[in-house]
Amino acid sequence: MAVTGIRWTTHDRYRNEIYLTHERWQHIIASINHPDMANYEEHLKATIRYGTRKQDSLNPQK
Repeated sequence: MAVTGIRWTTHDRYRNEIYLTHERWQHIIASINHPDMANYEEHLKATIRYGTRKQDSLNPQK
């Protein structure tokens, strides 16, 4: 049985609400994706809260 729904909610540095669902977390830590992230969920939240990197929307390689 698959777990669904919101796993957690936090805010980024601009106070935008960001959430992660149970389904997406299972996808992230799946053996074919990033199983090494399983122990770093709190680090992920901290990166979302305090991260400063900006992505160029017109040139994602930049």
